[in-house]
Amino acid sequence: MSDIGGIFSPLDLALIVLIAGAPGLVLGALGGALLCRDRRRRGALAGAAAGFALVLAGWWITLTLTP
Repeated sequence: MSDIGGIFSPLDLALIVLIAGAPGLVLGALGGALLCRDRRRRGALAGAAAGFALVLAGWWITLTLTP
């Protein structure tokens, strides 16, 4: 019987997701702040959210399509 599912708690999984999406957060925030110069904070927040979502989507596609 395998106990792999019991290794990580939900908090550990959330931390793993945040670490995996961190490059998207940083690059998205930088890009959003540079593109939306009149409202840098809103641009940075929107860019960070978009970058995080893109990185996680890339991870999900990569891990789903590899055998």
